[in-house]
Amino acid sequence: MEISEEHIREAEQILIGGNKFDKERIDFIRNLSTIDLLAVPGSGKTTALLAKLYCLSKHLPLNDGSGILVLSHTNAAIDEIEKNLHPFCPKLFEYPNFVGTVQGFVDKFLAIPYYTFHNKTKIHRIDDVLYAKEIEFSLSKQRNGEIAYYKNRNPNLFYNARFQLNYEGKPEIIDGTTREFIKFSTPSKWDKEGTKQEKIDNIKSFIKNTKIELLKQGVLCYDDCYFLADNYLYKYSKITNYLQKRFQYVFIDETQDLETYQIDIIDKIFYDEKSNTIIQRIGDINQAIYNSGKKVKVEADWKPRNEKYLNGSNRLTPEIAKIVNFFILAKQPNTDGNPKFVVNGLRHLDNTIKPYVILFDLHTKEQLKNKFKELIQRHNLQDTAEGKKYGFKIIGWNAKWDDDEQHDSKLRLEDMFDSYKKRIDGKKSPFDSISKYLQGFTKEKKTLKIAREAIINALTYILRIENKTYITVVRGKEVERYFTKQEIINTIQNRENSSDYEYFKEKLYEWTYGLMVQEDYSGVYESLKSFVLHEFKDWFGLSIIQEVKDFLGTGFEKIVANNLDKEDININQQEGINIEIGTVHSAKGQTHCATMYIETSFHGYETNKLKIKKTTSKTKPTVMLPNPLFGVEHNYRTEKDAYAKQALKMMYVGFSRPTHLLCFAVLKENVRDDIQKLEDAGWEIEDIT
Repeated sequence: MEISEEHIREAEQILIGGNKFDKERIDFIRNLSTIDLLAVPGSGKTTALLAKLYCLSKHLPLNDGSGILVLSHTNAAIDEIEKNLHPFCPKLFEYPNFVGTVQGFVDKFLAIPYYTFHNKTKIHRIDDVLYAKEIEFSLSKQRNGEIAYYKNRNPNLFYNARFQLNYEGKPEIIDGTTREFIKFSTPSKWDKEGTKQEKIDNIKSFIKNTKIELLKQGVLCYDDCYFLADNYLYKYSKITNYLQKRFQYVFIDETQDLETYQIDIIDKIFYDEKSNTIIQRIGDINQAIYNSGKKVKVEADWKPRNEKYLNGSNRLTPEIAKIVNFFILAKQPNTDGNPKFVVNGLRHLDNTIKPYVILFDLHTKEQLKNKFKELIQRHNLQDTAEGKKYGFKIIGWNAKWDDDEQHDSKLRLEDMFDSYKKRIDGKKSPFDSISKYLQGFTKEKKTLKIAREAIINALTYILRIENKTYITVVRGKEVERYFTKQEIINTIQNRENSSDYEYFKEKLYEWTYGLMVQEDYSGVYESLKSFVLHEFKDWFGLSIIQEVKDFLGTGFEKIVANNLDKEDININQQEGINIEIGTVHSAKGQTHCATMYIETSFHGYETNKLKIKKTTSKTKPTVMLPNPLFGVEHNYRTEKDAYAKQALKMMYVGFSRPTHLLCFAVLKENVRDDIQKLEDAGWEIEDIT
């Protein structure tokens, strides 16, 4: 197959307004071999992928009946692909093709079929939040001393436990973060109370039995699906042959955000000597900043192979690109010693804007937003096309104090901006209220079917909270099961009063129509809440416990569209200038006209983390490693300097957001002796202390 010039021209018209792709991007669009594409921030890698997909769609259906598999880490990325391409190449979103998340692919093609076949029943729910509630419920019933001790000291030991095949057909429990067998840190006093190993085995047995029971009930966390998928591939290895024949091309966007087990399962299916499937993995390993909690993953799980590169950034100016280059952690050196991965700023402004360092102190931290606005106005950025399209954002690594942290004089975003609030706590369910269920579906395809499923999912969740079950027969035995969406409908349909089912169908259509067509979220909320408290309560014998009352809420809660699975941002409008405030994580993948990155404290401030002292020997003096903030190449050590590398990656992501203006706000006391070094590196200094 060849990508034609004609189809590339059509893609340019659709995706970049008739502008031309440069040679770098055309080479990638035309490349149909197994490669990894490493692309710098603002390179338009996703747009180039969209162009490739558009061109390939012109050859659908493929001659051998196979299809195209397009995967990404998040629903938001998949939504963006569908929004841009579905109107022009709908066949790409039809059988035998599949466009979705890695999780969605594993669920649909591996986990769900295997579970259904093996257990002769359907999965009840794949949901981390519901799963955690079940673990919590099991723990609440335990009176065992060892379990109670660990429940209070280290509850994540229970919540993060995961299954792993030992390839003898038996499940084993592994830690969800490291994916190694659980290691227990037992208190010393246990040594005097019997055999330590017996106590450890007791806890491990509880975790294992609880997980097996939840698996039988069909309550799965997302990671359980990879366990089921591993079972499927191990026991029925021929499934890989079918999937290889099904998908001739596999494209994975934002590969740097995938975990090892996600990468491995894709490779296990498609990447072997017998496979004719073409796999292209796309991303930037330097932007792999997601990990548990606030900790940043120093090294991406993705190990590139057969690399190709997009080095030109259409987003960044040469002035900003020069700064960003010093923060590349993995430069991918060539055989001649020259780096192959370099950020080339391709955006040229009529008036050059140097990046700024803003010096502040504890007394002037509240002035940072006004200073940012002043710089925006000084360069008339509010009147630019990019200012109107992308807006302006203040970002920081650490946003708020955790409940278990001891407050000190170190700063977080919430310490600098009274108006900054995280409306959605990262530890809470993104769908912990009926209001969110009624709005969350808007991230998916806007159809009556999706809205209908969102409503029934909410009803299913209520029955789960109340611990309501039904009896079914499996292999000749009566077993107790939690309600599925279909079983709710079946139960209402089989009620003695046949008019109940007709009433429910009418209400269901009224609600879905109200959401999708009329967008009357508040009205649907009030009607659905009334239904739950009256008809639904009577039909299923609900008690309406406090948790259900909390789920229903006292009134409709409006949620920011498409922001249910991300940390919220606070928008402040000042004299026509929208300034958003959020974390670096929330800004990943975004473009801003101007970005202010404020250093915050997480095991120290960024400026201090970059200062690494190295002692070579007892007789030689201590030296400072090169600091990238001063415009020099870093050489952080392979097995050391983890905090410096974390800061490097966060600053690489944060500094590479703006099209015009980059500001780095630092505490003056942290760089008091380094002002000249900053100026020599290309920073413009503004002191507001």
